[in-house]
Amino acid sequence: MEDFILTNKERMRIFQIMCENKNLKFNKLVELSGIRSNKLSYQLNLMKKKDFVTNNEGGYQLSMKAQTLIPYFSQIFKKEIGVLPVVLGIVKNKDKILLIQRKKMPYKGYFGLFAGKQVSGETIPETMEREIFEEAKIKSKFENCNAVVYERIKENGYFKHSFLLIITTLTTKETNAMEQEEGRVEWFKLKDVMDGKIKNMIPSDLEFIKKYSDKRIEIDNYLIEENGDKLELKK
Repeated sequence: MEDFILTNKERMRIFQIMCENKNLKFNKLVELSGIRSNKLSYQLNLMKKKDFVTNNEGGYQLSMKAQTLIPYFSQIFKKEIGVLPVVLGIVKNKDKILLIQRKKMPYKGYFGLFAGKQVSGETIPETMEREIFEEAKIKSKFENCNAVVYERIKENGYFKHSFLLIITTLTTKETNAMEQEEGRVEWFKLKDVMDGKIKNMIPSDLEFIKKYSDKRIEIDNYLIEENGDKLELKK
């Protein structure tokens, strides 16, 4: 059985080839990968069982499940660490603002805005309304996008993190925010926050509140329907 097990490099090679081609015949896969046919056949069967590969009309291609990973694996192929998109939420209730004291790095122990990564297929409003509920157990209403900002974290001359931040504003009528696993949540008077009276606040988040909370930008949503080799743009 060990004779059929592929190395990580070989498995990555198969995935890379299938990212670049659709509906490949088995012989062509053997040619492009340079992997023995019996080993390749064994690996393809494993990938089919895990719903990673489909075999239609004698050709192999990535399943829909596997295709969702293509943008992320492209960074691995190029050995690059990409900029991480994150949505931030300024949550208001009249003259107060809800902040979260982070339990995890980066910014562990600091108060800041609510933040979350978009789940594939979500709109920006859906992302932030979901994140606020998950992290504070309150329902909020998305109001608008305020700004798009690029932020980096540097330590000892080394860039540890790079974020593309989409800053948004939400409102809520609820005041009974509850701490979840992401961190402690607390209401503060907006004026106190703006005046810099909150100890241990993420400095960039304070700047975002001061500079962007009253601004508004438009971020369009586009949808592309893919049918075979045809692409249709829908807005």
